[in-house]
Amino acid sequence: MKPYYEIDFSAVMCSFQIKINDVELISMSIDGQTRSDFPVNHLILESGKQTIEVKGFPMSGQTQLHEEAYIRYRVNVYDVSSGDYTFIKQFDEYFTLKPDKKIPFVGHKSTFEADVPYKLEAWQKGKDLKDVKFDVKEKLINKYKQMIKLINRGNYDTFIKQYQKRENNNATAMYLSNAQAEARMAGVVSDMKNGFKAQDLPADVFLEYSAYGKLVSLRSSDLMSALRLENTETDEELVLPITFYLPEGKDEFEII
Repeated sequence: MKPYYEIDFSAVMCSFQIKINDVELISMSIDGQTRSDFPVNHLILESGKQTIEVKGFPMSGQTQLHEEAYIRYRVNVYDVSSGDYTFIKQFDEYFTLKPDKKIPFVGHKSTFEADVPYKLEAWQKGKDLKDVKFDVKEKLINKYKQMIKLINRGNYDTFIKQYQKRENNNATAMYLSNAQAEARMAGVVSDMKNGFKAQDLPADVFLEYSAYGKLVSLRSSDLMSALRLENTETDEELVLPITFYLPEGKDEFEII
């Protein structure tokens, strides 16, 4: 069996974030409502207890939560070993409480047990970045600038090499064939070759730690990844989610 875990969620009138095992799955601002399903296998490192945390904040440009803001979620499990999605079971469904004007967010935490046929090597052996003796933000900004130069100078092979571990883990967790995994990476590079250029980092970037202090990324004021690609001819923008860790025994950030 190839268990495939999805989170089925709805969000109403809020900016929201969903984390699995303290790593962001999605963040978005909704002026209205949305409902979607997202796979979470890539954030399940191995079998056992998994944590979910959802938070809802005021919508972009607002200072208070809308009185109707809420988030609903549950985890569904499928078997994809046959190539189809065969429903196995669903876990409990949860709702955030009604907003309180004294509290600037709504949230909920829960756990579920996962049983997967793999174990990912990710950030487990990374350093706790809140305990290091250097300026994490300064070092990370320099790393982002290096990535921006690689993209805009067309050094795609070097970019792929640095991004590869993340994609290898994704391929393992999502049960992708080698051809499917290569196609995913080729799609990102294709966009870069077809008019998308990496943008300079905005001045208001801030650090976001995750994975219990072992991962870090740069975010913009809209809470999204600070690594953006823009096509000026089509007025399209791509947001490239990217997180870094510092492996034990090393002094350079790596993508994971």
